[in-house]
Amino acid sequence: ASGDAARGQVLYAPCAACHGPDGNGNPAVLGPPLAHASDWYLLTQLANFRAGVRGAKPGDTSGALMRPMSMTLPDEQAMHDVIAYIKTLAK
Repeated sequence: ASGDAARGQVLYAPCAACHGPDGNGNPAVLGPPLAHASDWYLLTQLANFRAGVRGAKPGDTSGALMRPMSMTLPDEQAMHDVIAYIKTLAK
């Protein structure tokens, strides 16, 4: 609720390759859907990727792809912004 969806739309652009422009995922690259995920879940997972809780362990190939992408979000406000945009896709 504290995010700027307009700024989040810009930040989401690189995410669309794996998660789809509509947030419904991209099975061809094993990108999961995001559009209907809870905001708290999305924030927790982004924070986990950024902190190395996810995506840093050997064998976590999909996480290893997501971790550097999460690092493109410069701060927590950017995470809130991209999540605010993702929530607009759940229609």
